[in-house]
Amino acid sequence: MTQASRGTSGGRRRSLIPLIAIPLLALTALVSWGFASPVGASPDDDYHLASIWCGSGATTEMCEPGDADDERRVSVDIERSAVCYAFNPEQSAGCQGDGSGYGDDLTTGLTSTDRGNFDGSYPPVYYFVMSAFAGDDLQTSALVMRIANSVLFVALVTGLFLLLPLARRSTLVASIAVSIVPLGIFLIPSNNPSGWAILSAGTLWIALIGFFETTGARRIALAGTALLSTVIGAGARADSAIYAVLAIGAVLLLKFRAERQFFVLSLVPLAMIVPAVLIFLSSRQSTAATTGLDPNFVRPVYGRFTLIVDNLLQVPGLWFGVFGTSGFRTSGLGWLDTAMPAAVSFLAMAAFVALVAIGFGASSRRKTLAALYVFALVLFIPWLILYQTQTVVGDGVQPRYLIPLVVLFAGIALFQPSMNTIRITREQLIAVATALAVANAVALHYNLRRYVTGVDVGGGNLDSRVEWWWSIPVSPMGMWAVGALSFAAMIVWLAMIWSARTTGRPDEGLVAPATQRLPV
Repeated sequence: MTQASRGTSGGRRRSLIPLIAIPLLALTALVSWGFASPVGASPDDDYHLASIWCGSGATTEMCEPGDADDERRVSVDIERSAVCYAFNPEQSAGCQGDGSGYGDDLTTGLTSTDRGNFDGSYPPVYYFVMSAFAGDDLQTSALVMRIANSVLFVALVTGLFLLLPLARRSTLVASIAVSIVPLGIFLIPSNNPSGWAILSAGTLWIALIGFFETTGARRIALAGTALLSTVIGAGARADSAIYAVLAIGAVLLLKFRAERQFFVLSLVPLAMIVPAVLIFLSSRQSTAATTGLDPNFVRPVYGRFTLIVDNLLQVPGLWFGVFGTSGFRTSGLGWLDTAMPAAVSFLAMAAFVALVAIGFGASSRRKTLAALYVFALVLFIPWLILYQTQTVVGDGVQPRYLIPLVVLFAGIALFQPSMNTIRITREQLIAVATALAVANAVALHYNLRRYVTGVDVGGGNLDSRVEWWWSIPVSPMGMWAVGALSFAAMIVWLAMIWSARTTGRPDEGLVAPATQRLPV
């Protein structure tokens, strides 16, 4: 073997290290968040868990027909999985074992409930898929689902990363990383369908960008990935189906060319609108834009000025909720009862704003139009729903509904037009990565504290005065360390690689050189 061939072989081995290690670090970080909350901790989890256990129909010992057509008989444990600690941040999850029978075999103690997707309010796909992991042990089943959702997220993002043109890979990774701390990273490894909506938002649009910019088998694989992403999003939430259609519109705007080839290729993304619309129409959530949200869950107000003008001015507060706080009742993790400290919100939002601003340093007319289009959606959609519901910001519409659009906006901002390179320094990248790493570490600690002891117990040591924890060999403090360090290592490593590329130095090949020309 010549020296040149040995050098090439060694370079390939070095390039494989981050391609294996970084997804593993991402998976570890997500799974740590999955273990950082008890059963029932994500918003409306009693509803979603009952829907999962009945996702294959009311035909098992764990899900039977209820006392009415829109009810099912499910385990008492599922129905009251979070009732003892929800909305009470000083109460730890240890109350689940206070004589409630929590954790008993799910084939006993059934009760009839209407808290579930028994009338088709949500699309059925998410619940059907998750029902494959439902078993007699509620806690084990819930954790397996969280791990499965984490694996799905990392697998789809990694697979798409490898399929995309080299110049688009940093956009995929950066747009997701800068948008999900802390609310998104809490939801992705949860039992809540919003995690699937976030995954779809981060992958669908850029898979279609790659579809237009590649040829042959890679183009076919990217089309398949985009279709899978569409089904994942639309199958989880009806609003995610609409977001998929809107994302397709943004891609067509970005890649438009008055040429026959473009119009022929456009038939593929346009065809993906069909399953998204069909799934959307199959759920009762589809009426939200015309009739508003369920009035039982909001406080109606009256006054045209408030509904039109004040809500328009207040909607940006919902965006802040994506980064940990908004000042409204609809902010916070969990059942909106796990408050994040100001440092988390400041660092996460600062990283987002900084990277988005840098991204807009490389712009074009179509990129600007696409960004304005998505920005208008983030502003108008929640405003419309609030207007139809006759209520104000802070009631009904939650920040988690908007995360998919925030992720899409970040992606458009970081989209690199042809012949116009995004310029970013090593120092800027390290600053953004450090801010995200610290924000994630603090958010994870606060989330653990809320459930392990309740927020009435302070201090940095999560292993002191433990009131709730899983029956696993890793302590709360150990889980925090694993999750915080894994995320930090992943995000800093990615920043270093991107920095090496943009300065023209050799690296592991995760992103394109700054001098590489991109397809129009």
